[in-house]
Amino acid sequence: MKIFLNTILIVSFLFCFTNKIFAQDSLQVAKIKRNSIKIGMTSFIKYYTSYEYAFAKHFSVGIMASYNATTFIGYTGSVFSRFYFSSINKSGWFLEAKGSYAYFTTKGYSDYYYDNVYSTFPTLYNENNEDVNYIYAAASGGYKVLLSKRFSFECLTGLHFGKATFGKNYTNVYNDNPSSMFFGETANVKDFFYESGPGFPFHIMINFGFVF
Repeated sequence: MKIFLNTILIVSFLFCFTNKIFAQDSLQVAKIKRNSIKIGMTSFIKYYTSYEYAFAKHFSVGIMASYNATTFIGYTGSVFSRFYFSSINKSGWFLEAKGSYAYFTTKGYSDYYYDNVYSTFPTLYNENNEDVNYIYAAASGGYKVLLSKRFSFECLTGLHFGKATFGKNYTNVYNDNPSSMFFGETANVKDFFYESGPGFPFHIMINFGFVF
């Protein structure tokens, strides 16, 4: 009974606190610029564009689409929500929560070997396409700088975790992207995905936005 009463008190407090924030926001929401379109890049050479809508002074929601150009080539769709500590139309810190679905494909090989001890690249056998479906959630913190009334710059970092399902060809993958720090490595496709691919839990994002 005590736990139940404490829960009711906490929920009631949060409800009143949230209502107070939204009541304050509603007095100024007409003055803020509600929309923002952004383009940017994340870790592992993932390019993206997003749309963000401010429904209050401190709160926003948005959608994002991205393209991954590394060993795992594919697309990601996301929905996100943000809380701005100062105001959405000011420079300052923010928190972001995001949910995403991603589809990737990569070249897999059933076997490989090095011709001799001096070989730089392995000889690969039985090439096939490996499909990866990835559902994940992310939490990030960042800072937004308003460069002018219309343009902004953001940098954020955080962690993401999820579950990936792999195709039937569960084989090896070879990193043939010269711009990758893991260029030349060969590993099991699942291990490669989580240890040095999109499944690696740490991410960094930078973007430029147009506010209107």
